[in-house]
Amino acid sequence: MLLAEILQRRFAAHPAGDARDELPDFWLPESQILPALAYLRQEREPAMRLLFDLTAREEETASGSQLCLIYHLHSLQPGDWLRLRVSLTGEKAPSCCAIYPAANWYEREIYDLFGIVFTRHPDLRRILLSPDWEGHPLRKAEPLRATERPPLRFERGCLQEQLAVYNPEDAPGEGEMLLNVGPHHPGTHGILRYRLRLRGERVVSVDPDIGYHHRGVEKIAEGHSYHNFIPYTDRVDYLGGVLGEWPYLRAVETLADIRVPERAEGIRTLLAEICRIESHLVWLGSYGNDLGTMGPAFYAFRDRSLLLDLIEDFTGGRLHPQFFRIGGVAEDLPEDWQEKLRPVLDRVEAGLRDTQALSIDNDIFRARTRGIGQVSTAMAERWGATSIVLRSTGSAWDLRKTEPYGFYPQLQFAVPTASDGDAWSRTALHLEEIHESITILRQLLRMMPSGPVLARDAAEALMPKDRTLQDIETLIHHFEQMAAEFGPPAGVALGLGESARGMLGYFVCSDGGPRPQRLRVRTGSFPHVQMITELGQGLAIPDFIASIGSLDYVLADLDR
Repeated sequence: MLLAEILQRRFAAHPAGDARDELPDFWLPESQILPALAYLRQEREPAMRLLFDLTAREEETASGSQLCLIYHLHSLQPGDWLRLRVSLTGEKAPSCCAIYPAANWYEREIYDLFGIVFTRHPDLRRILLSPDWEGHPLRKAEPLRATERPPLRFERGCLQEQLAVYNPEDAPGEGEMLLNVGPHHPGTHGILRYRLRLRGERVVSVDPDIGYHHRGVEKIAEGHSYHNFIPYTDRVDYLGGVLGEWPYLRAVETLADIRVPERAEGIRTLLAEICRIESHLVWLGSYGNDLGTMGPAFYAFRDRSLLLDLIEDFTGGRLHPQFFRIGGVAEDLPEDWQEKLRPVLDRVEAGLRDTQALSIDNDIFRARTRGIGQVSTAMAERWGATSIVLRSTGSAWDLRKTEPYGFYPQLQFAVPTASDGDAWSRTALHLEEIHESITILRQLLRMMPSGPVLARDAAEALMPKDRTLQDIETLIHHFEQMAAEFGPPAGVALGLGESARGMLGYFVCSDGGPRPQRLRVRTGSFPHVQMITELGQGLAIPDFIASIGSLDYVLADLDR
């Protein structure tokens, strides 16, 4: 029996009519959400093993505003996605942590930002905002700008030095001690605090304290036009460059039914792989520093600067290119782009030999990473891990290969995997992925298609600059776009991309207006850091630092 029939007959589901992507999409009665999730995770074949994302949305109805939950599930089989939506009669919902452990942090985030209370949740408290924050920012009644709110004042008990003090119920047991790692610790790769309970040198439990980098990017999106939000996507994962722009644009282009020209897809793929390499190089250099070796940083950052020079030359930007546009890219590549790219690829490839010699081939590095921070396939699926973390357990899941987009269907490349799931394997996979990205870029040197770089037949696509200078109709249309006079048709769409840190998803909800009614960012760092609550147990303190660093998370990607 087809999944749609099972959902409709057994769980009284009915299809959603506003999905503009290709995902099966169903509304469920509130009473059926846990039975349906249990069936999908435990009975269905293949099982929906991955809770890819869980978020909420507030909609206006004839009777007032209504909250709904949105679940995105995946079986890790090509194309096997499912979206479930549940309209809530009030502001409570049942927790699904017993079925999908990864729901823990997602439900805490929904509680924090929407005020939905999840019954039987094991640890329901704010996760991104201060404990004394008043209100729930993603509700529509909440203002868009800080200037529209009263001045923010913190009570003395919520200052950072007080947050580090444990309550009496958190007191360590006999033979235990409490240790704060961070928020100012080089091993946390930014402002992030791990509250460790120790017995001797071993970690008994880990409680990550996140949110220090939270900027409210999903709320910001509701106040910007679809075009003007593009620069914010670069700053979610500030090391990923255009890798953060692409999934957002894919979602908007799906809503607007825009076909991107082939050359634009080729340029997007080219820039994405350059950004992937430079992001991996940052991690390789930084991770070596975590383990006490400075050597990899010198080689990695030297070669990364060459790639940043290329990005700046091709796009005008450097760390944040903001080069992609709805319907394509801002402009064509410079005429001599091939002559500039070839020698850089040769130099980066040569430099990798030095980086490898100082990392995975080094005896001390091996001793610090072999068998350390081991992640099993079951653990990765349990917490929603993707990208290198998942591939280090033997799963060859890579969105570019299994559900190809852009120019990837025309390219030949391998998906490196490992079987040990440890810190050494994740380091080796970063190096191997750089080699594969170089292979992709060399193919693009030969195969880059010709043609336009921006769709010209869609109202939502940005008007080419040269045309705005030639005729008044195009100039008026461009002005209306910039003044946010219209947007894509009403509906919802999920845009996906394989970023350097995990599968990145933008879920965009349009009501037909000039701004997103709701925009959700699902990042790779969020589930990976949540997984540390299990991964960190039993580790020695030095191995804890080696393990968390090997997950390659970025703090803004975590907190958004």
